[in-house]
Amino acid sequence: MICVLLLLLAAPLQPAAAAPNPETYKQNGQGLEKQFEPFLKAYQRGDDKGMDEGFALFRLPKSKEWFGDRFSAEDAATLVATYDREMSEAESSLIEDMNKADPGSRFRVRCEARGESPAGQESAGGYGFKPVKRIAVEQFRLEFRSGSHDQKFSFIANFVYVDGAYRFVGGGGVAFWAKPGAGR
Repeated sequence: MICVLLLLLAAPLQPAAAAPNPETYKQNGQGLEKQFEPFLKAYQRGDDKGMDEGFALFRLPKSKEWFGDRFSAEDAATLVATYDREMSEAESSLIEDMNKADPGSRFRVRCEARGESPAGQESAGGYGFKPVKRIAVEQFRLEFRSGSHDQKFSFIANFVYVDGAYRFVGGGGVAFWAKPGAGR
């Protein structure tokens, strides 16, 4: 009797198979729009922690390994440190733009694919860091529109699709590693 009870109590403690990524997003504009939802909902609630968690969905998982696999060892070390700053600045900039447009409002985002950014193959005009293997960088025009006053703003952003989600790699015409003066 005691053995049966111990087995029943121990059964739920058995490690389960590794769970898949909790959320995957389609590799298209609608998938990117859905990926923005947690961040936008947290913004509307004024939930700083929720905004940080929502924006973290756009961070490269294992960025050290990701850059190490695609750039020289020296360049990868520099890019990892630069990437952390890029992510922090991108989140702050987006929140600032939303606050200027319509503070505390509910925003929706429309994501229009613009094709592949040239930054995946080489740096822009010979500037920045050159990958040692091709990187598929997807470029989108993002338009954020407030629900209450119909205020809007837009910008161009670059993403790589990794582990079922888009990962931010820079605003403007190219990924951050390909911009003139990037980290050198």
